[in-house]
Amino acid sequence: MCSTLSTGTAALDDAAIEPPPRRLSLSRLHELPQQVRRPAFDPAALQTGILHLGCGSFHRAHQALLTQLAIEAEHGVSRRAAGRALPPWGIAACSLRSPAITQALTAQDGLYTVLERGPERTGAIVVGTLRRALYVPENLAWIDLAFRDADIRIVSLTVTAGGYCTDAAGRLDVQRADVQSDLRAPCPQTAIGLLVRGLRHRRDSGVAPPVLLSCDNLPGNGRILRQACIDFAALHDDALAGWIAREVQFPSTMVDRIVPGASPEDRDDARAAHGLEDAAPVSAEPYHQWVIERFDGPRPRWDAAGAEYVSDVGPWEASKLRLLNGGHLALAWPGRLAGCSAVADAMAVPGLSAFVLRFMLDEQKPTLPPSNHDIDLYARQLLARWRSRSISHPLDQITRDGSAKLPARVAASLLENRRAGRPVPCTVLAVAAWMRCIAGRDDGSRTMAFDDELGARLRAHVADVADDPAALVNRLLACREVFDDALAHDAALRLALKEAVVLLQQRGARAALPLWAGGSTR
Repeated sequence: MCSTLSTGTAALDDAAIEPPPRRLSLSRLHELPQQVRRPAFDPAALQTGILHLGCGSFHRAHQALLTQLAIEAEHGVSRRAAGRALPPWGIAACSLRSPAITQALTAQDGLYTVLERGPERTGAIVVGTLRRALYVPENLAWIDLAFRDADIRIVSLTVTAGGYCTDAAGRLDVQRADVQSDLRAPCPQTAIGLLVRGLRHRRDSGVAPPVLLSCDNLPGNGRILRQACIDFAALHDDALAGWIAREVQFPSTMVDRIVPGASPEDRDDARAAHGLEDAAPVSAEPYHQWVIERFDGPRPRWDAAGAEYVSDVGPWEASKLRLLNGGHLALAWPGRLAGCSAVADAMAVPGLSAFVLRFMLDEQKPTLPPSNHDIDLYARQLLARWRSRSISHPLDQITRDGSAKLPARVAASLLENRRAGRPVPCTVLAVAAWMRCIAGRDDGSRTMAFDDELGARLRAHVADVADDPAALVNRLLACREVFDDALAHDAALRLALKEAVVLLQQRGARAALPLWAGGSTR
């Protein structure tokens, strides 16, 4: 009887247990359907030559994918290429924040799916350039060895603007708690601390330094990274700071691709595309751009993947920063007041598209440096990209840390236009919409939550005057982390902002957009 009961229970247990999911892995690459693009080389044979700090969606949809295309361009995709050695451009991606994504990628042999969502179809590409995915606190010894390895020729990073630990002047903020911790603790908390630690190992090993390649949305990102590394090194080793200043190249870059945060739909669509479970897929628009300041030394054939090497990335940085990034903020704040959750929804609000186009062409374009760019065409291309519903680009992703983004992307051009005597009605309304968002409620009186460290501090600072437009403007204009003295003491700007806040408060963003842009020209 015991035997019979045991057999029956086992049968019930077997029926209740589902088979483990068939997960994306190197052993299953051959199972991918023909319509799914996969590496035209054996990822397992790829040697690591790039150390990357940051393991997020943007890196995986941009640099890691373009590196795969570059390897294919250099190695070839025909049968005749089978006997050739692969270019040594595998990537070891390191996360300082969380082990979750590195664990997911490791379980998949570093493979993941990029879903390129176009207006007519979604294409799936499996990327195989990530040869390691590492959580820094658990793999510091391996990372130290990698920095000593002469085969690591490039160290790149996507750690967001806050990851550079700089103040408003672009110098290392030595008062930050994480910077102070990095000066004492054995395991760095910051990308800058990890880089300087690694560069010290490189110098001490007598090996030529790698190229440090910033891929974050910062104007002059290479210069900012260089200064932050020198400043940090100088806090405890002047000789190391001097070596970094003399020997290490920090080319600036400009990157552009809309990559929303990961969603459950991405997993569903990846599974539908190739029949395998993927715990780390990313979505992206078809468009991508990468402009890189020329540097000495070996590098992947990124130019064959669409990247451009130039002597000065300044014009590309400026147009992207002030049109795409500034335009994003100009549409996101009114859009959030209007109750929208995604970029395409905001672009459908009557008047918002025309408002953003005028913001870019009438107010941002005059502040750009001379170049041969077709700025009008670029601005209209941006509108078309933002209207696309093929990807869901959340407004709260754009407004994440939006208060810290405002100085470079909006306030700098506002100051330049004010000094030149040019009218700035759209910029004023965009800033006023930010102020209303800081006050905390949208046009439907719903409490607004957003991920903005500086904005959270400002919200607490203005809580008692949230419904008083004049007092709200006065307090926020006094914030030196956002506005400099010239803007803070500009009486005409102060009055225009108060009028715009009143209009938004009384009429709401949907009514204010056409009224303001066609009216006030302060």
